Amino acid sequence: MRVRRFVGENVSETMGKVKRELGSEAIILQTREFRDGGFFGLFGNKKVEITAAIEEKPVIPQETSRPNYENNVERVKLPIASHVSGLKDQSEGLQTEIKSMRLLLEQMNKQMAGVGEETSVWPPALEKWAVHLQSRGICENLVKRLISHVQQTLSPEKWLDDSQVFTRIEANIRQMCGQIGLIQPGIDKPRIIALIGPTGVGKTTTIGKLAAGFSIVDKRRVALITADTYRVAAVEQLKAFGEIIGVPVEVAMTPSGLNEALFLHADKELIFIDTAGRSPHHEEHMHELREFLDEAQPDFTMLVMSATTQSADQLQIYKRFVDLTTHLIFTKLDETGSAGSILNLLGQTTLPIAYLSNGQNVPDDIEAATPNRLAHYVMGDEMPNE
Repeated sequence: MRVRRFVGENVSETMGKVKRELGSEAIILQTREFRDGGFFGLFGNKKVEITAAIEEKPVIPQETSRPNYENNVERVKLPIASHVSGLKDQSEGLQTEIKSMRLLLEQMNKQMAGVGEETSVWPPALEKWAVHLQSRGICENLVKRLISHVQQTLSPEKWLDDSQVFTRIEANIRQMCGQIGLIQPGIDKPRIIALIGPTGVGKTTTIGKLAAGFSIVDKRRVALITADTYRVAAVEQLKAFGEIIGVPVEVAMTPSGLNEALFLHADKELIFIDTAGRSPHHEEHMHELREFLDEAQPDFTMLVMSATTQSADQLQIYKRFVDLTTHLIFTKLDETGSAGSILNLLGQTTLPIAYLSNGQNVPDDIEAATPNRLAHYVMGDEMPNE
């Protein structure tokens, strides 16, 4: 039996090589998909490898015989039998090829599905990690990327060492969370920061935390402006924050009123603007928000998103607000066990994350975003169950 290995860009090209080299009677022994080049096996070119074999038939010498009638009959019988056998071999070869193609497609479907229902695509030692990462809210594509990275950078005997696998996955997540951007106070003029986002994500509380931190801890000159005149409670809440921390609070009913409030506090180092929660599906609300932002011309426009929001909804909100946004803030991290959705969104954007909010206490329950803290929230503290 002659065995050959063929490599191509896709299934069709590789099968063509098999057929040209070995013929239609070749038997497919193994198929696999791999990446060629890249960094640690990532981002390389996708290749398909097929190992095939062909049974080499021995040459049988023919005996020399007298050219008589019986021999002629036998010769006729032999071509007929050979022709029938060839047709049979071709049929069997075609069936073998079809079965091999079906097997290849099934294997590729499993690989493309990542760790969905076909979790058995992973070795048993790593399968529990795939399930754990999915339980943290990380999407299938990123789970596949993280587990594949472990396979390619740790030897198989180390896959059973939970601490080594955890460390390798966490390091990879830190690399994905490298875009960070924090607020810096203005020098010659105030730095203007507007918080935007849908309703119920905690914008007003987040502004109170930021203002208190910069005012009380960092001793910066801070002013607050609320453009959220749709909710009386939001105005009263921000005024209460201002009184407690000794920071002035202005109410802007219109874009021109916002401009006046900004002029009034031109001596400040930081001015925070609280905007009304806007439904991403409501065009009129989004238009009003744009008018306020066009008047304010903020240095930072931070989209506030709740970590408790489902990943698909987070992405939809992000896409609706992205053209207004310079930075991201995630809130309510203390209220979810699946903060991996943050990683899903980071895979869709190059915008930096600024802050992480993890409770209601002002100003304590907010922290600067760092790759380490983001990886901590994404991975959690617990190891996966066996």
